[in-house]
Amino acid sequence: MGPLLEVKELVKNFHEGGALIRAVNEVSLEIYPGETVGLVGESGCGKTTTARCILRLTEPTAGHIYFDGADLTRLSSQEMRAQRRHLQMVFQDPDTSLNPRFTIRRTLAEPLQLHGLASGKGLEERLRETMVRVNLDPNYLDRYPHQLSGGQKQRVGIARAIITEPQFVALDEPTSSLDMSIRIHIIGLLKRLQEELGMTYLFISHDLSAVRNLCNRVLVMYLGRIVEAGPVEEIFDSPLHYYTQALLSAIPIPDPRLRRQRILLAGEPPSLLDLPQGCVFHERCPDAEPFCHRELPRLYDAGDHHLVACHRWAKR
Repeated sequence: MGPLLEVKELVKNFHEGGALIRAVNEVSLEIYPGETVGLVGESGCGKTTTARCILRLTEPTAGHIYFDGADLTRLSSQEMRAQRRHLQMVFQDPDTSLNPRFTIRRTLAEPLQLHGLASGKGLEERLRETMVRVNLDPNYLDRYPHQLSGGQKQRVGIARAIITEPQFVALDEPTSSLDMSIRIHIIGLLKRLQEELGMTYLFISHDLSAVRNLCNRVLVMYLGRIVEAGPVEEIFDSPLHYYTQALLSAIPIPDPRLRRQRILLAGEPPSLLDLPQGCVFHERCPDAEPFCHRELPRLYDAGDHHLVACHRWAKR
């Protein structure tokens, strides 16, 4: 079976005060039906911009995005509107993504009405069924967002994304604004919904424990580029890129008797306004060699579907 989503050499540049910001640089990825792919990295590395470009909420500068065989970058606005029932997004902050003037009923009804999926009694049944599916009381349909807790609002955001029964959902830090107990419930909910509806996820998160629990594969992003990719167990148990090793070293260990040596990266990430030549990580890498300063590494195959953008792997 081929990929449901295939992204080829995606580029997104922004212009700010005459300066060029290279937010996403030649990102390529594949996501297969029914799987969950994690996208991780520091804030500002381009994760959210990548997801927004995939859904064409932000227009890409270059590259191609193939969804179920169709090149989304070539579709007109009207054609793209028809595709949106199949591609949805759950945003990081429900306080900004939910219209405070809309009741929950109106928020959930809008995508169904927009795509002509339900009306009348069928619409009401679909609304109530979806509320139950995300563990919310259907009586909350006539409430406004400010009358709900943070966890309840995020469940509404999830309900809005799944109510059209999409094939693909981008989850942008869906648990970052919630406390730990609510995070656990939301991750469990997302897993159950995926099993029930057969959806495919792109899961963006700083919570690496949630990534390990939810994802099949992981992509590690640094300064707008994928620097490592592979099955979740491969990435977590045998990280190859020094940046990935540093990220994973920061995961808290539940047992206080155990200690993990923390890897602290030197310096700060370079500015997106002035990216270095060669490997984008060479200024912070303790193993950088002279040619790392000159040549940009491609993603090398390290075996077992594990890819790493590091020149050292070209010598093996």
